[in-house]
Amino acid sequence: MSTASTHPDHATRDDSPKKARLDLRSTESQKSLIEKAAALSGESLTSYVLSTLLDRSARIIREHKSTELTLGDWEKFNDMLRDDTEPNAKLSDALRQYRRRISG
Repeated sequence: MSTASTHPDHATRDDSPKKARLDLRSTESQKSLIEKAAALSGESLTSYVLSTLLDRSARIIREHKSTELTLGDWEKFNDMLRDDTEPNAKLSDALRQYRRRISG
């Protein structure tokens, strides 16, 4: 089984130099469980752990990049976008705080 990732976020290939290291500690039972899963998947322990971590990392990053709304919330959001009234003081303050936070 190939260990190359087909996921675009992984940006790794089998032939790329592997210089970075991850060290972790586990209990014997955790290690045994992971080794069994790796064996059942036909992967080496290193390949299994790396591909599992990469998949989960990509999923978590994707989830944090997007927000899912119910249809009702989506309609409310669109109504607010179309509303041309001036923002209240609390909203203006929140925007200033956000801009400060992301700028530095």
